Amino acid sequence: MTAATLNFSNPVIKDEIEILFESKEKLVFRTVLKPSGGQAGVHYHTKITEEFKIISGELTVNLNEQKLTLKSGDHYVIKPFDCHRFLNESKNNVVFEVVVTPSIDIKRGLQVIYGLATEDKVYKNGLPKNLLSAAIAIQMMDAYVPKIPLSIQKIGIGVLAFLGKKTAVKRKLISRYC
Repeated sequence: MTAATLNFSNPVIKDEIEILFESKEKLVFRTVLKPSGGQAGVHYHTKITEEFKIISGELTVNLNEQKLTLKSGDHYVIKPFDCHRFLNESKNNVVFEVVVTPSIDIKRGLQVIYGLATEDKVYKNGLPKNLLSAAIAIQMMDAYVPKIPLSIQKIGIGVLAFLGKKTAVKRKLISRYC
């Protein structure tokens, strides 16, 4: 269990994360999302649940082809296989907390993606330019896209992540960003 806070930011999606709590069971972090910031693509997770609690501002969530606007005090749960992304369509920062259960390897996946983003090693959609790095981070975050069959994604990501582990790419990413 980690009690110390840790901050990192992503200039591509225009947010900053502060880790508030981490254990095997859950990861809790606070996000400050700047205006016009947010995730480029819809994705889903197969193993985790994300609970969003809005502290201030308005968060737009695209969820299973619906558009939700969450406001200060609102709470929303995103279950495994819910297709989602979050955006800030307002002119002010939005602050929200996220509880991820179970935590799996989400924190390190975020650190890798955010680290690569700060070094301009990601595309405009936020995915790493290096295929092995992308597969490693995606696998750590249990993130998949809805338009490609899950079995194909798992095989492709699994093979590339395995190659990344065998060629020390994963070790280097963790050493550099985590």
